[in-house]
Amino acid sequence: MSAHAMRVVLAALMATVGAAEAQPTTSVPIALQGTGPYHRLTLPLAIYGRAAYGDLSDLRVRNAAGHAVPYAWLRNEAAAPRTASQAVPIFALPGNPASGDTALAFTVRPDGSLALDSKTAAKPNDAAQWLIDVSQVKGSLLQARLEIAPDARGLFAFRLEASEDLRQWRPVGDEEQLVRLAHGGQTIERLAVDLGNLRTRFLRLRWSDPQRGAPLAKVEIDSVQEVEPVAPIEWSGALKPERCAEDHCDYLLPRGLPVQSLRIDLADINTLAQVGVSGLVDAAPASASASASASAPSPQFVPRNPLYALRNQQRRTTALPSGPGEAPLLDTVVYRLAQAGGEARSPVLALDGAVYSRLRLRTSGPVSVLGATPPTIAVGATPRTLVFLAQGGAPFSLAWSAAVGKGAVQGAVPGAPLALSTLIPGYAADKPVAADDASVTLPVAAVDAAVAAAALAPVPETAPHDPSRKWWLWGALGVGLLLLAGMAWSLFASLRKDRAATD
Repeated sequence: MSAHAMRVVLAALMATVGAAEAQPTTSVPIALQGTGPYHRLTLPLAIYGRAAYGDLSDLRVRNAAGHAVPYAWLRNEAAAPRTASQAVPIFALPGNPASGDTALAFTVRPDGSLALDSKTAAKPNDAAQWLIDVSQVKGSLLQARLEIAPDARGLFAFRLEASEDLRQWRPVGDEEQLVRLAHGGQTIERLAVDLGNLRTRFLRLRWSDPQRGAPLAKVEIDSVQEVEPVAPIEWSGALKPERCAEDHCDYLLPRGLPVQSLRIDLADINTLAQVGVSGLVDAAPASASASASASAPSPQFVPRNPLYALRNQQRRTTALPSGPGEAPLLDTVVYRLAQAGGEARSPVLALDGAVYSRLRLRTSGPVSVLGATPPTIAVGATPRTLVFLAQGGAPFSLAWSAAVGKGAVQGAVPGAPLALSTLIPGYAADKPVAADDASVTLPVAAVDAAVAAAALAPVPETAPHDPSRKWWLWGALGVGLLLLAGMAWSLFASLRKDRAATD
């Protein structure tokens, strides 16, 4: 075999190995607003079901030429949020007037606070609605903690509305309930309402049934001031338990999802049980750990959920026992009870915002106390946001693939995420990033409908680290090297034979 032929075979072999390592790349266009040069892009939560890595380290932002442009995760370096709590003015209003009439009942004092016309005021026991003045609260609203009369018992259904001017009102969430019940020797009380980082000046609480309202004695608002805006929370679909044991059920979570809220949906009515909620994390494969340690560490998601911190400030004293590998998060009572005023369900629970592979619901007795059919859960998360530099020509696109190993992608590959202080000269953690908006829409074409529908479905943790693929590639390379060695031996033998014949 000639040297030229040997070079051809070597080139073909390398091309084969390269093609084996390449993986399909998914790309979606980015719609820009404003002139930049920096743009803020909030990722759809469904991205976790499509990206190869739960930490989204394989994402790339590319320009029209296909070149990766620099980007950084937004909130990793921002200043820590500041929380505050304060009592706010409340006003009892009669009847159920039209939205535009509420403003007529109030005058604005010089300091901006409200004064209610004494002729319009209602007695607390007769109020069909309550106006809550949050105009003096700084930051976004996390939750409202309501205090009702000590002797009030039952379910008190209501709806919340928000307004900036007391004339135009918009709904805040769905129907909520204040709950104070005695059941099975336990007192169930739910007097806090999650406001989901709402920003507004006024709230209006309207009883669903004015004849079944509770007199409010006090309202306290918990708020948070954050440097960067927070994207609205998004919810997964219903998740069934992966497995149940004698005293717990485990639920497989969407890979890489930073879980901030949990809803437990009991299947059977008139069910009440004490549960402990824990997070489980799968151990990383040894090979992946070794390769990751050899590369520069990537920015990690910073768990932030001020509402979780507010509701879990004190150490739990009645915690249910936990097993190895569990991270206890909270203890609570879950319930679904039939009442005269409607059905009482346990509220949405705030979690810490960290990433877990599974959630475990552990019961104080047999798991059957949760009902004949185990409950389903739904998890909510705040989507991650990145900032990128519009370098090169538009259009820009968001791309992700499994072409780069998890160890090599960190910081060493063009387009890997940077620190904000590197991306933006003069960046200050206590000031918001000056960036225009950008958005992406994941495809939902017929050929992609199945993927889109399952985007938030649980994905086994081992899926992106399939060892068979790695061994197949090494096997192909080994076979190729053996082939090359055989060709080289044949060539050298031929050369020696020709030289001997010449001599």
